[in-house]
Amino acid sequence: MADTRARGFRTRAWPTGPRWLAAGLIAVLAGAAAADTIPHFKPAQMGGTLRRILTAEPQNLNPITGKDLYERLVNEYIYERLIVRHPDTLEWEGQLAERWEISPDGRIVTFYLRPEARFSDGRPVTADDVVFTYKTVTDSKIDCRSLASYFKDCRKCEKLDDRTVRYTWKEPYFKTLEVSGSFSPILPKHVYEKHVRADPESDDPKHFNKLVQGFIGSGPHKFVKWTTGQEIVLERNTNYWGKPRAFDRIVFRIITDAAASVQAFLAEELDDLPVTPDWWDKLKDHDERGKAFRMYRYATPSNGYSYIAWNNVKYRSLTNPDGTEQRLAEPHPIFGDKRVRRAMTHLIDRTRLLKHLYYDVGQVATGTFWPKSPQHDPGIEPWPYDRAEAMRLLKEAGWEDRNGDGWLEDPSGNRFSFEWTFSTGDTRLPRLLKEAFRRAGIEVRTRFIEWSVFVLKLDRREFDAIILAWGGGGVESDPYQIWHSDAIADQGHNFITFRNGEADRLIMTARAELDPAKRNALYHRFHRLLHEQQPYTFFVARESLRLVSTRVENVNVRPLGIETQEWWIPKAKRLGQGGRAP
Repeated sequence: MADTRARGFRTRAWPTGPRWLAAGLIAVLAGAAAADTIPHFKPAQMGGTLRRILTAEPQNLNPITGKDLYERLVNEYIYERLIVRHPDTLEWEGQLAERWEISPDGRIVTFYLRPEARFSDGRPVTADDVVFTYKTVTDSKIDCRSLASYFKDCRKCEKLDDRTVRYTWKEPYFKTLEVSGSFSPILPKHVYEKHVRADPESDDPKHFNKLVQGFIGSGPHKFVKWTTGQEIVLERNTNYWGKPRAFDRIVFRIITDAAASVQAFLAEELDDLPVTPDWWDKLKDHDERGKAFRMYRYATPSNGYSYIAWNNVKYRSLTNPDGTEQRLAEPHPIFGDKRVRRAMTHLIDRTRLLKHLYYDVGQVATGTFWPKSPQHDPGIEPWPYDRAEAMRLLKEAGWEDRNGDGWLEDPSGNRFSFEWTFSTGDTRLPRLLKEAFRRAGIEVRTRFIEWSVFVLKLDRREFDAIILAWGGGGVESDPYQIWHSDAIADQGHNFITFRNGEADRLIMTARAELDPAKRNALYHRFHRLLHEQQPYTFFVARESLRLVSTRVENVNVRPLGIETQEWWIPKAKRLGQGGRAP
């Protein structure tokens, strides 16, 4: 067994089951296969099928409007960006761009495209395609508010010639190179321009927002088919301009049940499998460990953190005289009060849950930043489990048992009662927390719904509380997309409607600060503000747990994790149609 840990970098990582929502933040690491880490595969190493898993069905496979991690896992084989981080050094290197220049004030970034770069239809990648992609992302009619938020201060993206494109920013921003070059995959203008121009309000399925699959890119593989509830299939891009990858096909099986996914892996129907800590513990002494599969435990900047989100507002729907719906936002009668939110955190024994429910994989989180990043304030300690302090805060906020029935009520006699919404998956944590809250006089109603419906609930802010996780963050992150009040509107990722003037000011000031020491001091203040406000109960800064078949060669754990595009399988060990090696 290889209990391998990435050296020098730690980070953030797993939810209450195999599900998490990934923001536009995931774009930083998507498609980040560095050219010099991809082997020059020999003819005998080429071919075969890599069988992977999706633990939930993607909402769509549109690389611009996609909102979850599952879309990214598929699309990182199909699309490319101008630049990527090298997985060992974490320095930026060219992907579609062969080089770039940055003005002294950091406001102008000029990219020079590789002349050999081609889309899978054989057409060259040009500056027109880069400008088109930028305009699509920033088009208010396109449903990608979270990604567009990163380009808020970008003045323009312009073509200088067929192979040269320039981004000009309104204000200094410490991530101008990263956002300009890596946050969006490049799409071919000649294919999708007509779809962007279609009427977004009509029932015309040709509008870009309604395209959910079949996109083409410049990456080493291309989309073939998506069989709902079963699998997504990619095949080799024979027009690929870069180093060919080993596999002829990539097949993603959609298996939403954890036990079924482990069974499929042990039956040699999958080549790798991310697992939750409970399955890691169950399989660490398996007879086939070391013979049929290896186990990898590591942390990267993309792991993320799990959290409990408390909705700061409550929406009321009113029907206007003309029959249209009007939604009014009001402070949430329970979680609009920071004292209540902090009390909820004090009622959760996160250290004990981490040890007994998650087998000490990861660490208790205190905020939104990667724990080993200079943005993270290491002096902030997690709020402790403290039932007495929780009850004191609740009483101060007006919640106490006024009639002796065992439930907390407000001064008007309304019971402290809320609905907890979950996507289907691991139910242990919800059950344990429901009981912990019941003992404090808090009534919890649980509601389990399918992932695609869950995402719609987030978009409409129709929940009281949820358990979820952010994954896919970068080496340095910008909290604007999740925490700024601008990210509340248009289905932005501030779906708890957290609105705080000081938080907005710190976020915007830090964005414009190019001096790392001064910028990180601002982020430390922001970290402390979140700690005091507790809009989330930050739960666990995660680690990756992964099983990989011993059929697979060239598995490397790097600071950015494991890159499957480096893999190959010897011909004698490739899977037959039935799953097991022939």
